[in-house]
Amino acid sequence: MLVWNGMSGQRTLSLATREFDPIDYARLVEIYSANYPDYPRSVGEWRSRDESLDRSKYYLQRYSFLESDVIVGFGVVSHVSDMFHPHKFWIEILVDPPSQARGIGAAIYERLSSELKKLNAVTAWAGGREDLPRLTGFYQRRGFIEKQIAWESRLDVTRVDSEQFRAYPEKVQKQGIVLTSLAEERKESLDSPKKLHELVQIISADMPSVASFTPTSYDQWEAFELKNPNLLPEGYMIAKDGSNYVGLSTVWRIDKEPRGLVQGNTGVRREYRGRGIAVALKLGVIDFARRNGYEKVKTWNASDNVPMLAVNTKLGFKREVGWITLEKILA
Repeated sequence: MLVWNGMSGQRTLSLATREFDPIDYARLVEIYSANYPDYPRSVGEWRSRDESLDRSKYYLQRYSFLESDVIVGFGVVSHVSDMFHPHKFWIEILVDPPSQARGIGAAIYERLSSELKKLNAVTAWAGGREDLPRLTGFYQRRGFIEKQIAWESRLDVTRVDSEQFRAYPEKVQKQGIVLTSLAEERKESLDSPKKLHELVQIISADMPSVASFTPTSYDQWEAFELKNPNLLPEGYMIAKDGSNYVGLSTVWRIDKEPRGLVQGNTGVRREYRGRGIAVALKLGVIDFARRNGYEKVKTWNASDNVPMLAVNTKLGFKREVGWITLEKILA
């Protein structure tokens, strides 16, 4: 039992705290969806991600917080696999909206702070949205500072006139670059997963980030990406120069948005940039979406990733809310 008196000392809050149990996934999804109704997640998606993590290397600890035997919030401390440092962690706090503004978030933060101290953490990261100033302000009052904004962009694929962009695939083809999909490559080459893993690491290293990129092992990447049940191999676009993979654009379905897709990394090797390949890859994803009855595509890009933001704007993506990463130096 956690008894917390509040910052003012005038409020007493009794919360039961326990380690997250798999039976809590449904409540986790419920509270997350109540906070972020435009970003629905399923129990299967959340469980799959958790179970894919290599716990021998990466730390993940989630806590459930109960009031009168009802879960009212969650807190998590975890490593970030592509910014791995043994003493740097991401924290997240979720509180059921009817229970907000009562000190529960502050109590969860105190519990997570104790966890970070036990882990000898030197840095903590947290996330917020620019249209939720109360959340970002919560972290800022506790010493976090803004480090990066990632713009969310959305595309209505039914409104894209692919004909006006036809020159891009033609230009790429004239350079000897072949556009294909992960589904096709799996049929053609047994070593395609290894080549794709190598390309992902190269491209990811060049993407703006709040900390130094750390490569992900093949096994961990395979678990996160290739074995993810929401991956769409037919829409996962790959650019090839001969047998060499030079560019990619990933895409995922969303359990609770049957007409929506999430576009993950899109990138091209440095020596192939500025040749229209990224636009052609994204067009491939758009064409896949239309052929299969999808209507919307969401993606996120760091605000300083100017080239990719320009590609998105060209194709008709509309900028939405900014997602903020905050950082606190602990030691």
